[in-house]
Amino acid sequence: MIDKRLFQLTNKNNLIEIVFFRILNLVCSIILWFLFANYLTQLIEVKATLNGLFFVAILIILSIKLMLLKYLEIQIYRSSAELRMNIRDQVIKKSFRLGKVQSLSTAELMQYAVEGVEQLEIYYSRFLPQLFYCIFSSMLIFMILYPYGAFPATILLLCMPLIPLIIMGVMKVAKRILGKYWKNYTDLGVVFKENLSGLSTLKAFNQDEAQQKRVNDHAETFRKSTMSLLSMQLNSITIMDIISYSGAGLVIGIAFYGFTEGSVSLNGILLFILLSAEFFIPMRQLGSLFHVAMNGISAMGKLFDYLETEEVAYGVEPFEEQLEKLTGSFSFSYGEEQGKNILQVSSFSLKKGELTAFVGRSGSGKSTFAKLVSHRLSGYKGFINWNETEIQSITKQSIQQKSVYVDSHGYLYQGTVRENFKIVDDSITDEKVWKVLEKVNMADFFESKPEKLDFQLSENGRNLSGGQRQRLLLARSLLKDVNFYVFDEITSGIDQESEEVILKVIHQISKHKIVIFISHRLYNALKADKVYVFQDSGLEVGSPEELFEYSSYFQAYFKEEEEILEGDYKNEI
Repeated sequence: MIDKRLFQLTNKNNLIEIVFFRILNLVCSIILWFLFANYLTQLIEVKATLNGLFFVAILIILSIKLMLLKYLEIQIYRSSAELRMNIRDQVIKKSFRLGKVQSLSTAELMQYAVEGVEQLEIYYSRFLPQLFYCIFSSMLIFMILYPYGAFPATILLLCMPLIPLIIMGVMKVAKRILGKYWKNYTDLGVVFKENLSGLSTLKAFNQDEAQQKRVNDHAETFRKSTMSLLSMQLNSITIMDIISYSGAGLVIGIAFYGFTEGSVSLNGILLFILLSAEFFIPMRQLGSLFHVAMNGISAMGKLFDYLETEEVAYGVEPFEEQLEKLTGSFSFSYGEEQGKNILQVSSFSLKKGELTAFVGRSGSGKSTFAKLVSHRLSGYKGFINWNETEIQSITKQSIQQKSVYVDSHGYLYQGTVRENFKIVDDSITDEKVWKVLEKVNMADFFESKPEKLDFQLSENGRNLSGGQRQRLLLARSLLKDVNFYVFDEITSGIDQESEEVILKVIHQISKHKIVIFISHRLYNALKADKVYVFQDSGLEVGSPEELFEYSSYFQAYFKEEEEILEGDYKNEI
């Protein structure tokens, strides 16, 4: 019920302070009811007259209670705001650190970080303080009532665990229901976001109606999960109400019986009547908060699992020398398939001044290899060296200063061309920007615009063609003069002119840098110095000429690609 990891993200003193001031508020209530009981006893037994001091005391106590309640609300708000900010801050930082190696989809992460954190806030700032308050208040009320009637006070204390026991029983059922609730909730969010992102595609292929039915099915499943959850909550609240009111009635009844027998005084019976509510109402509130808190507990588990996702491990050793070569021998498997090597590399060597091409079908391990040797991914067995230094001992700053990973998923921000290039270095001059734009044949395009470098790009460069967008991403990466470049499928889905420009630039860079060029199209690798062919049976390495001679897989792959290209050419004719 209590996850200690939560207190690592927030100050637990906030929780202690809330409980402390609630206990103070209870003490004020006890004093108030004690005054009422004594005053009523005097009115009944000795026919006392109205006393002005009594009303002054009541007003003072009520004023103190009002101030305490006001302070409690402020403190609850502050603690909940701090928790929300801290968790969301940690989630955002974790997301940036993980990069593209995410364990949750964008829609799931958004739902847990927004709705899940809101539910978690209720669990932390209201449910947990109420839980501790119930424990302390029960013991305090028992100690006060015991001298007035040991037997009814003991019965009152014995009733205390009933609601928490019900909560624990409900929790077992609730975990299963809430698991389904959150799964259906996130599934609906994922489908909705997916359809919204691809709405134009659905319209183009006349599939929007079919997808609407799919969304409706998910929505109906979620509705049923919600109704099941609400039904469980309503039933358990009804049971807790019965126990609360029955328990209060039972204790008052026993106290009345003691009063008739002479074992409980008039003052005592009045205190039992007035304080029974102070005993059971907090328990009843705890039960009500529990159902909302369970949503928070369920979301908390997912959020903490995400925050504990393994990250790329960096070292503490700076790497200040020029990167001349990469060597190594390693095996790698993803967490879900431990024991099954996704990638097995007996040895490899990448050198400065060589263009190394990675080719193979989708899912063959090309990008995984590149991410491992550029340290965008870790968890391998074996060794990967930059020059003579094991990559895992190098600092994150050195890795980023010495290497760049460019793929087709790079992002262009809404703003000017200049602003997008200043992301690399705020001190970049216009001269350097024009120089790299010239390299990718984009200088003339922006020169023809009245705004020049102040040309406004729409979100992710949507007002550019696919080839122009990719060339702009390449130009931006060239501004960062590094020793090691990885170009991952950056010629995928672009026009031939842009592809030729990009390939030319890559060949120029490879003359004095270490360059990996990844493509599933074999003909792009024919001018490479060395080709790594990724296949299910293993890895083949050699120059294009050598692979044509001894690799049957390379020959078959090339022939298959030629047939595809020939078919595309005939279709165009």
